[in-house]
Amino acid sequence: MRPPLPAMLLLVLLLASCGQTAAPTVSAARSSAAPASVTQAASPSAAGSQKQWDDLVAAARQERKISVSGPASPLWRDALTAFQKDYPDISVEYNGGDSRDFWPKIDQERKAGQYLTDLRIGGPDPQVFDAMSRGVLDPVEPLLILPEVIDESKWLGGWQAFYADKSKQYLPGFLADVSHPLYVNRDLVPTSKLNTERDLLDPSFKGKIVLQDPRGGAGLGFLTTFLKVDGEDFVRQLLAQQPIISSDNRQIAEWLVRGNYPAAIGLRNYDLLVFQQEGLGKNVLPAEGVKAEPLSIGSGGIQLLNKAPHPKATQLFMNWLLSAKVQESLTKAVQQDSRRTDVPPGAPDELPDPKKMDQYVPHQTEELLALRTQVLKIATDALK
Repeated sequence: MRPPLPAMLLLVLLLASCGQTAAPTVSAARSSAAPASVTQAASPSAAGSQKQWDDLVAAARQERKISVSGPASPLWRDALTAFQKDYPDISVEYNGGDSRDFWPKIDQERKAGQYLTDLRIGGPDPQVFDAMSRGVLDPVEPLLILPEVIDESKWLGGWQAFYADKSKQYLPGFLADVSHPLYVNRDLVPTSKLNTERDLLDPSFKGKIVLQDPRGGAGLGFLTTFLKVDGEDFVRQLLAQQPIISSDNRQIAEWLVRGNYPAAIGLRNYDLLVFQQEGLGKNVLPAEGVKAEPLSIGSGGIQLLNKAPHPKATQLFMNWLLSAKVQESLTKAVQQDSRRTDVPPGAPDELPDPKKMDQYVPHQTEELLALRTQVLKIATDALK
């Protein structure tokens, strides 16, 4: 039986009124370019988070700029300067380069009383731990405020794995790849002849192996992995093969793509990707038989310099970078894997297996810093 007409009208009006109350306005949802997890405040604590975020955005806009050092890769540059699209009032000054060149430059600037850089995006090399021990870095952990960023369950291995330093405050690593130490141009060398690190000791490869400069970066990281898995004798024998040393990552990729050399240790997949996107180097492939499996942060780390000239813009940038939306676009662009468990893999073949975490070599952590220092000394002595 139908209800009387006045009752029906009353029910419709009540439902319409509830719908109007629940629906947020478009302007309110987009006012501060915050992720949905912040803008949709539904409790007093969430409302507090929203105000904290709005205050941060307003303060960052007053600074109008952020100075970022990062990988010398156009893919990384484009991904990180995309911050300007979300926050047009804040310009990104991006300086590409390697860690081994960055830290001496910072030391020289600071001796002259200049504090020009806010933060660096890159792997935690020994120079980074040295900067941390000297008080050049500030802790990142207290500045992370986005609920989706500080939710430990969203990060592979939780905070214990997220930070490379023992204090779990200074050096967050937002990428995690079981990366490939050795790449081979298969147009030049078949799998049957070169597929493991041990194959590199064949006399026929003497003077034909490219090694990324082992004073830092991927070259040092992968030699550390070899030391951990294959032992010191192997590392010394490998260096006795008179590898060709280069600190120019694009050059390493080009040498392999052009066939100047058949194999490289420390080639980074995103440097190779630049050529492969142009249809070149399709047969430059990782050697699948390598025993050593490094769990690498790669270039996906944050180092916050103290006395940063733009502290609020820097805090905003770090929270923006670690959000799911930005991690997804970044890892897709550079084809690496985020530590965020809610982000699709950028490199499915390098995705860590949660069941094998204790078998990988996390060569960039402070726990293995002594091994990296040992490798650095071995390499320095061997390559004099």
